[in-house]
Amino acid sequence: MANFMTVCRKELGDQLGSKRYILLFLLIVALSTLSAYQGAAVVRDSFNPTFMSVFTGSLGGFSFVTLMVYFGPIIGLALGFDAINKERSTGSLSVLLSQPIFRDSILNGKFLAGVGALALLAGSTVGILVGVSIPLLGFGPELADVSRIVFFTLLLVLYLAFWLALSLLFSTAIKKTTSSILAAISTWLFFVFIVAISASLIANAAVPVSSPTGFQSITIPSNQSFRQPGGEGGFDFGNATVNIFRQNETSTYITQMQTRTSLESAIQSISPSYLFSQAASTILGGGSGSSSISVGFVSGTSGTPFRDPEASQSISSCWPQVTAIAVATIACFVAAYMLFLRREIRAGG
Repeated sequence: MANFMTVCRKELGDQLGSKRYILLFLLIVALSTLSAYQGAAVVRDSFNPTFMSVFTGSLGGFSFVTLMVYFGPIIGLALGFDAINKERSTGSLSVLLSQPIFRDSILNGKFLAGVGALALLAGSTVGILVGVSIPLLGFGPELADVSRIVFFTLLLVLYLAFWLALSLLFSTAIKKTTSSILAAISTWLFFVFIVAISASLIANAAVPVSSPTGFQSITIPSNQSFRQPGGEGGFDFGNATVNIFRQNETSTYITQMQTRTSLESAIQSISPSYLFSQAASTILGGGSGSSSISVGFVSGTSGTPFRDPEASQSISSCWPQVTAIAVATIACFVAAYMLFLRREIRAGG
């Protein structure tokens, strides 16, 4: 345990003092500040402003959550792609193993130090976003929103930890750092872009959708009107004839679209980026376009047709996505662990 903590403290100090980490931190500060101004502008223009919209609101298509989905993996990969193979090539790993220290303490210490550095980045990111948004909006998050922000921060740390574990696996399995970073970038492109595009193509091919083309005419009875209950106004049609899409074609179209969407979502579920996006949308509430926001649909309310679910309900409903990301993280780390323990390490790499 003492050796493990020694390695962890040494690795954490190296991470926090490296030019790579400082550059990533400056990048995070810039993205957080821009996201705060962008989110505040969206909240001010909203009919139903909520503080959580600063996380999901966007003016150019890139909300804070979207930025984390696309660029968060780069942060995790950057901290771990050369964690093992660089030390092997320089010979420092063989020197370290010649000391009275268990081999697994090295990998455990490196991973925990990387998670600590990522947690500091994630906490700083969310803290800057919230801190800049409060004076811009003139109000802060409510008590229920605080729990959403805390859980979202933990989810972000888990998401970044997955990419760190993946890069650690590549660094253990691949001898050259250039090859390991290429493998990491290829995996990032696959999960973030290729899976999404492939899912759309496969779903479109597997479930062709026929748009309704035919119309049917219906005549509204003379005593039929559309009027608010107990109110005045409304519309009296009086034997008016209107053309609408045929009901059977409309029902078929809706069923086909639901089937296509379900298939596309199922294929995209193999991507940690998609799982993180879905979980983040559920935790933060409406505004990100996720289907999960429809959970809070309330009929018959005036002025607010949609209401976000309670914080506890949002957090409990995203456990499948959180569990899947956690399992993937553990699987990558265990694979790296087994490889590292069985790898023959000699002086000079």
